[in-house]
This record gives sequence, structure tokens and C-alpha cells, in this order.
Amino acid sequence: MSLLRFAGRLLYSAYFVQDGYQLLTKPDQNVAQVETTIDRIVPAVQSFLPPDAADRVPEDVRTWTRLLGAAQIVGGLAYATGIARRPGAILLAAATLPRLVGAATDSRDRSGLLTQLALFGGAVVATQDTAGRPGLAWRAEQSRRALEERANAAGKSVSRTRKAVGKQADQVGKQVGRSLESARAELGKATTQAEKSALRTVKKVQRQVKDVLN
Repeated sequence: MSLLRFAGRLLYSAYFVQDGYQLLTKPDQNVAQVETTIDRIVPAVQSFLPPDAADRVPEDVRTWTRLLGAAQIVGGLAYATGIARRPGAILLAAATLPRLVGAATDSRDRSGLLTQLALFGGAVVATQDTAGRPGLAWRAEQSRRALEERANAAGKSVSRTRKAVGKQADQVGKQVGRSLESARAELGKATTQAEKSALRTVKKVQRQVKDVLN
């Protein structure tokens, strides 16, 4: 599967590398494809940048054509080799946009528009190439779920521990209550016996006193 994936990346990137070479070495032949887009984008970009940075933005369409060609070559090689496939695919998608916008404004070039749309769509899909491994978003979601499951398990464990402690506390309380009741009963019995013994002693003393007096 890895060999098939590499072959697919190589075939897809070959177009961008060859086309980028043409843009880089023969900008005059391709200026018309990006001129409309560059004339719109450059003033908008310059308006958002500070004056010093805006002055450094090139306005020559031929320069931008070469830059797009270089971007396609770098992006194509990066995606084909797999060294930086996702950044390379992002670079390819960005490099495709100017000609896509230009083809969209030309109502006569339907074939060119469909071609650019296909290339742009393929580049967008290529930005999600994870080489068969789960993406960062999927892994982050799995990590989040695992943490939630652990937190829920920990919460249930704490809840069970609390219930067990509560039951033990109830049992201890009941045992203490029974012990107190038993102690009170024993104390009551002892007190009653002591009172009876004291009464018998008093009566005995009284009888003896009467005998002495008589």
C-alpha cells in the first residue's frame, strides 16, 4: 500500500513540477493566466500591510508568475517524496488558486476552469494525507475520550468508596449505639442493686437500734 501511495503522490506531483518549471523559466507565456488575479490580490495585500512591508511586495506579474512556479516545484517535490507531504500539498493548493480565479473569471474557458478545480480539489485532499496513520484531530479526539473515560471511572470509584465508607460509618455508629445502650442497662441494673442493698442495710440498722432501745 505504501508503494501504491508513493506512486500516486509521484504522478500527481509530476504535473505541478513540470508546470512550475514552465512558469519559472517562461513567465511571459503564462502571465495572462495569473495577471487578473495578481492585479486584484496585490493591492488588497498592500492595503493591510504597514507601508514599509507593503513597498516590498512585488507588483510585477512576471515576478509573481516565477514565484508561483517555484512554489509548485517545491510543493510538488515535497509531496512526491513524502518528506513534507502535507505542507507541500498546502503549497500546491495555494499556488493553484491564482489560475483557478483567473479561469473562473473567463467564461469562455470552461475546460481550463474544470482542470484547475480538479487540481485544487486534489491538492486540498492531499493536505489530509496522513500516510495511513490517524490524523492529529482523530488522535486528539481519542485522547479526549480516553481522559473522559478515566475521569468517569475515577468518579465512580470515588463514589463507591464514599458509599462503602458511609456504610462502615453507619455500622460503627450502630455498634456504638448498641454498646451505649448496653452500658446504660448495666449501669441501671448496678444502680438498682446498690439501692436495694442500701435499703436492706438501713432497715437492718434500724432493727438493731430498736432492739438496743428496747
